[in-house]
Amino acid sequence: MEDRLEGIRFNARSLGGIGTTLSFPEMDLTIDLGICTPTALRTGTVAFTHTHADHLSGLPAYLGVRRLFGMKDPRLIVPAPVLSAFRDLIASLGALQGRPFEPAVEGMDSGTDMPLGNDLFLHPFRTEHGIPCLGLSVVRRVAKLKDEFLGLAGPEIARLRKEGNVDMFRVEEDPLVAVSGDSLIAEMDLDDPLVRRARVLFIESTFVDDKRSIEHAHLGGHTHLDELGEHLQGVECRAIVLFHFSQIYKTREIERAVRDRLPESLSSRVHVILPEEGDRL
Repeated sequence: MEDRLEGIRFNARSLGGIGTTLSFPEMDLTIDLGICTPTALRTGTVAFTHTHADHLSGLPAYLGVRRLFGMKDPRLIVPAPVLSAFRDLIASLGALQGRPFEPAVEGMDSGTDMPLGNDLFLHPFRTEHGIPCLGLSVVRRVAKLKDEFLGLAGPEIARLRKEGNVDMFRVEEDPLVAVSGDSLIAEMDLDDPLVRRARVLFIESTFVDDKRSIEHAHLGGHTHLDELGEHLQGVECRAIVLFHFSQIYKTREIERAVRDRLPESLSSRVHVILPEEGDRL
């Protein structure tokens, strides 16, 4: 699926348990890499919400093909508690190929933002999926001159900046996207303003109707469509994208559930990432 919502271009593939990849080419960023798509291959940074196989299994192809094409070594970001194991995985993949891979591998802690370049930052937020995991927001931060300094001439502004004893700038934050990864929705920090105010929220909705109950969804650390009405009422996001649907559902069942089971306040903003032909096993 390729689309642009609220000015955000994205390319996505997602089927619960099989593979999820969300790429933002204009940010040079992919979040999760369950399938190595052509768009993901061209992004230089991959951040992982967690390391279950369906969010990770595109990694060998990503590393191998980028090297084959002579592309720059990528940057890989994982939840800090799995950093050592992830580096071991990279080393094992290199050993199997007969030549080490050399990506920049970094661990991300809750509460610590990471710069992505071009005024973009990766902002983690709390989620819960039974293993180390993080939701991820992409935020643009721009320093702008405070109102009281707007009328000053350029040389005067330069002088004050050089002196360094006057706070002349404010930082404006524009949360562009927020991605939940897999999580119990009750444990997602949807009150975080950089999640609540994101232009586009990508949120997991593995189960959508009475084929599986909310309680069943919770056994695997997942969210059920019927929970969204309660938990997303305070979310200001102009677009909400549901993904990670279970392969027990046909496309028409997903579309019908989204249409019939969500309150109008949500359904009018909702988009879905449906499985593509060939995704199902």
